[in-house]
Parts: sequence; C-alpha cells; structure tokens
Amino acid sequence: MRTYDVVRGAERLGRIHLDLHPRDGKYNHAACFGLAPGITDRSLPESVLLCNFSRGLLEHDEVVTFFHEFGHLVHDILGGHQTWARWTGVATEWDFVEAPSQLLEEWAWDAEALAAFAVNDEGEPIPADLVARMRTADAFGRALEVTRQLGHATTSYRLHVDRPADLAEAVDGYYRAASPVTPLDGSHSYAGFGHLTGYGACYYTYQWSLVIARDLLSAFGDDLFDVDTATRYRREILEPGGTRDARDLVQSFLGRESTFDAYRAWLAGA
Repeated sequence: MRTYDVVRGAERLGRIHLDLHPRDGKYNHAACFGLAPGITDRSLPESVLLCNFSRGLLEHDEVVTFFHEFGHLVHDILGGHQTWARWTGVATEWDFVEAPSQLLEEWAWDAEALAAFAVNDEGEPIPADLVARMRTADAFGRALEVTRQLGHATTSYRLHVDRPADLAEAVDGYYRAASPVTPLDGSHSYAGFGHLTGYGACYYTYQWSLVIARDLLSAFGDDLFDVDTATRYRREILEPGGTRDARDLVQSFLGRESTFDAYRAWLAGA
C-alpha cells in the first residue's frame, strides 16, 4: 500500500491510496473506491485504488486497466470539493461516470506517454513503431468486441425486465442474438458477470460513456499533452463533480452538443 497527497503548488487537494498487488483474501478485481467524501471547508477527498497487478513488469492490458481506474481516482479527487456530499467526486449520472476513465485509457496507447515510463529489462523505452502496431492490432475486430459489450448490456437489462425462470437458457439467447460468437453450452456466464450485482440493469452505461469519451478526446486533436485543453478539461469536466448535469459539462467543454461522430470513426478503426 502506498499513500500520496495530491497537491497543486502549496495547496493540498486530497489523498490517494494505491493497493496494487494481490494478496490472500483481497478483493480480486480492479476498482476505485471512495474513502472519504470531499466537502468544502470540512474535509478533503480520499480515494483508494484496489488492483491485482503483476509484481514484475506489467502487461499492456494491466497498464490500460491502471489508467482506467486512475481516471476514476483523479475525477474523485479533483471533483471532491463541493458543498454537498451527494454531488462530490464521481457522483455524476451513471450514463457519464465511466467517460473520464475511458478517456484516460487513450494515454496508455500513446507512444509519447508510454515512453515516459514503459521500459524493458534493459531500461529501453517502448519503441514508437511497436506502439503503432499495438494500436493496429487493437483496432482489429473492434466491432466484435462492441457486440460483446452490447451482449453484456442486453443481459443486464433483460434479466431485470424479463425475470426469466431459466436463467441459463435466457442468457445464452441474449448473447446469441447480440454476437456471432456462440456462447459455450452450460457455461452459466451470468454467474461470473460481476457487474450484474453492482450495475444491475445499467451495464449499458459503459458503451454510452465510451461515446462521450471519444467525443471528449476529439478536443485534444493530435496532442494529448496540450496544456490548455487539459486545463479546460479539468475545470469543465472533472472539477464540477456531480454539481452539473453531464450534458452541460460536455457542452461546456466541447462548445457544442455531444455527437456520435468520434465514436463512429473509432468503431471503423480510424
């Protein structure tokens, strides 16, 4: 466990706790949990990142997961300075809450960002041409992955609406209708679908938040390190927490209503 104060200049904004490696009896997924809500003039926000990463070199998939969960962590701290606990930190609409975390994943696919820390055993930074090939490989079959996500969303929704007597048959039917990849008979996949207990019927928000995240990303253009855009993103998207409707946050940052254009281009492999 490592603990860090988050500061801007001489101002302390909050505190984060990183518990990144596995141990017996530990929560075995990856997630960000609020520890103390930030209330203006009363308490600073504190949040915990629980993960189960390798103790040696990380695989890239683990890096993406870290960036995703760290997106929640940053949102919780920067948005954790509100008058009311109900609206502090990541307390936004569920349709939006995954957008900042999915946005930050893009930095895990950027050669400049990765070169700042991703090295091999000899200390050599990851080559930019390798990152480019990784991006190409990631784009392959992207639509198929989206159908898998839509299968999850359909299952989470239909189980709550239909309340089928035969769960296994119903869930297999949902997935068969959503994707050309046939589920294994007798796998009882719903039993291992952890977000069914936390997200209930709302798993669709991952894909909807991704639509928003791709649109937000378009504001950065070709420079993920543009200071002015990043500052505006912090002020317009992260710092308000849940005090404004997500639609208004997005419109303030983009200067327009959100559209599907960036998501559509991403889905096509652009």
